[in-house]
Amino acid sequence: MGNARNKNPRNVALLSGKPLADTIEASTAIITEQEEWVTSKDLTEPGLPHVPEVMHALNLFLLGNINVNSSHLYRADILHDSLGLLKTPQQKEQTFVQTGNSDLVEALNTTGLVEPLPARDISGFTLTRTVVRRLIPRNPKLDRPIEQTCHFYEEVKIAPVSGENGDAFTDGKPTEISLRRDLLVYSPHIKSKEDIPYYHPMLQALAYLYEYKHEHQISSDEKTSAGTLSLHFVLYPGEPVPTRLERTLHILLNNQIRLARTTYLSEDKQEEDYNPNKDNIVPRHLVQNTYLRLKLKYASDLCKRWVENTDPSKHVFEDLSITAFLIELWRNMYGVVPADEQKDNTGDSNRNFPGFVDVACGNGVLVYVLLMEGYQGWGFDARRRKTWSIFPDTVQARLKEEIYIPKPFVDALTASGLEGELHNLGVGFHSGMFPKDTFIISNHADELTPWTPLMAAQAHPESPSPFIAIPCCSHSLSGARYRYPPPKAQRSTDANDTAGTAEVEQNPQPASGDLKALRKDKKDEQSETVFYKSMYGALTAKTMSISEEIGCEVEKTILRIPSTRNMGVIGGRRAATDIWRKKLEGSDVLDIAEVDGEAVVNGIMEVVHRECLREGGVSVAARIWTERAKCLHLKSGKGKGNGH
Repeated sequence: MGNARNKNPRNVALLSGKPLADTIEASTAIITEQEEWVTSKDLTEPGLPHVPEVMHALNLFLLGNINVNSSHLYRADILHDSLGLLKTPQQKEQTFVQTGNSDLVEALNTTGLVEPLPARDISGFTLTRTVVRRLIPRNPKLDRPIEQTCHFYEEVKIAPVSGENGDAFTDGKPTEISLRRDLLVYSPHIKSKEDIPYYHPMLQALAYLYEYKHEHQISSDEKTSAGTLSLHFVLYPGEPVPTRLERTLHILLNNQIRLARTTYLSEDKQEEDYNPNKDNIVPRHLVQNTYLRLKLKYASDLCKRWVENTDPSKHVFEDLSITAFLIELWRNMYGVVPADEQKDNTGDSNRNFPGFVDVACGNGVLVYVLLMEGYQGWGFDARRRKTWSIFPDTVQARLKEEIYIPKPFVDALTASGLEGELHNLGVGFHSGMFPKDTFIISNHADELTPWTPLMAAQAHPESPSPFIAIPCCSHSLSGARYRYPPPKAQRSTDANDTAGTAEVEQNPQPASGDLKALRKDKKDEQSETVFYKSMYGALTAKTMSISEEIGCEVEKTILRIPSTRNMGVIGGRRAATDIWRKKLEGSDVLDIAEVDGEAVVNGIMEVVHRECLREGGVSVAARIWTERAKCLHLKSGKGKGNGH
């Protein structure tokens, strides 16, 4: 139950070097009548600078994000919180339409009410909170979920330090010492040790104790503080301490120390992990449950039959993750469900789904899985891929070798008498005039990314299509590589900053070779401000600003996919959801605010003309686009290559 990929944050020279079994001793901090708690000096880390609130915030984060401590676990679902602050899966789903569940989802989510285990009466401590969680394994066919009760205890002591004569002075200075002890006890709902799954330590109970001592010399206002973190546990009678358990306990302590260094208190959200751009569109557990089902159903077969020269594990699992997100997104937007969840064979429950198109579909895995799951749609790419041949004929018929030529470019070439360029591409082309309300998928589509919101609006300006764009490499509207400047609020004040004025390297390396500086930059990119200063952040911001400029609502969310390019830009979600719910209620959809189609068209052309000025105008940009498109079609690359 640990992950040792990070460097040990402890000074191993201070450890005894003996096996844990030889250093175990009775715990003097946790004393109960029913159990014998033990600990070890090798499982104790003194001299930590963190205030108790930091450790408390970290513990709350880890309650739901157990995957940080175990590669065998996906997450932990909160089933009960005595303070009512942590949300259960059902509370997170309140704004989502649930029309059915697969057997796997039912196995993970619907086991009825789970009562917390009784709290222990621990000498000196007061119970402050009780939380029940369910641990969700990554492979439910191999390991089963289990429940845990988590009891929070606290003890606070404040007392003056007495001097030699009994007065509250030290060295002639009045001194006050406070001691706070925070205890978190984890108890699995297990009847016997034989019921413990592989991912859980072979223990009856495990506890984290954080003791924080604060000394304050009042007259000089001098303050010294230090914290001590230790692990305590209850072994099964007669059970030895195997090497695996010893390794797990050390990793758990190491992770707690390491994570505490990067835990910061937030005034807005202290009760759970909070990122305004994460799990803000679809609850995490819904996506993960669906991903588990898809992985078990498709991953092995796809990896076994993979015919590309690329690593199948990367592409297959990434596309399955995106598919899972789309399935749950569409469940909310349209009330549609995958084929396994439909009540009959008529497909009538999915009649509200408008269909999808995957532009720059690459290997076609996303299209294949969505079609097999019962969602109607198709995909196209500038070049046919070898992977298409492994799909059924019905799926191959839905994968087209076509090049996207934006309608403004088609119009510009035609007006200039250069329409012949459109017939010399060596392959058919598509101008993006999709049927009304088609959901557009733009997955790492490179050149097509900034065009995605324009594409979504140009076919039916009075009712722009919903879309998802997952940005990757940065390009201008002409298709040339280009680094957009960050949004105005994030731009550097350096007058010599010329970022965004020419084609740039997509993944530049630091010239100085300063590894520490590189790591710091990577860490800083996690923040909103620095994110937009990066090439990827600026491209994301540009895609969103184009959508907003033409009057289309847009949101962003961090997708849980195995890729560093994991920001999803979603347009038109709320409008499409409102229309579907109006239809479901039998209401007239005409009372929904109409979009000014003429204003949208004008906005599209204004954006296109402005963005193409750097290339010399729309006609020049159109010729650049078609020339690049020819190269993409003829290029014999691996996977999706560097362009679509």
